[in-house]
Amino acid sequence: MTPGPSAASTKAEAVHAAVLADVMSGALPPGTPLDEVALAEQHTVSRTPVREALRRLQSEGLLETGPRRQLLVVDVSPEHKREITTLRIAIESAAAAQASKIRTDDDLDELELLVMKQRRAAQAGDAETFMQLDEEFHLTLAGAARMPTLSRILGQLGAFVRLIRLGEETPTTHMLGLVREHEELISLLTLRKAPKLQSALRSHIQRTSPRD
Repeated sequence: MTPGPSAASTKAEAVHAAVLADVMSGALPPGTPLDEVALAEQHTVSRTPVREALRRLQSEGLLETGPRRQLLVVDVSPEHKREITTLRIAIESAAAAQASKIRTDDDLDELELLVMKQRRAAQAGDAETFMQLDEEFHLTLAGAARMPTLSRILGQLGAFVRLIRLGEETPTTHMLGLVREHEELISLLTLRKAPKLQSALRSHIQRTSPRD
């Protein structure tokens, strides 16, 4: 019989999820120092699971060491933003080339359903739901390549993409424009036009990346 997760591990996962949500929502802005004692009291746990959760967030690149060895919420610099964009283009382009060869009708159906949901969210002015679906669209498109390591790396990169988009205005016209671009990407994937899909995807990522 396989042993279940320990109570300490479960508590650490809960703290990790809670702090991650606060970072991603902007409740903990960049540069905010995180205190083990305060977090332990907030989540009614000992300092051990808090320390484990913070160590994991630091390994994920979302926390950095500040003065007096404090852990701070990472402040994404303009250089870091450009790096994230460069990585996204490289990773998603590689996935697009492979997906064009082996994608299935089920992949296309899933992508079309996501675009349909995005259009509804855009028309309702629901930017938060729209951006969640946007991330899911890109992960699903990459997933059609059946490259699990690539998908895992892209998923990890998604936290930084959300972080650098914090505070951005997302008007309905912009969201509907992204829907049209996603429809074009699906069309190129359907036709298995790998070079054109890679080019369109590259332009799409560059246009949607935050400016310095």
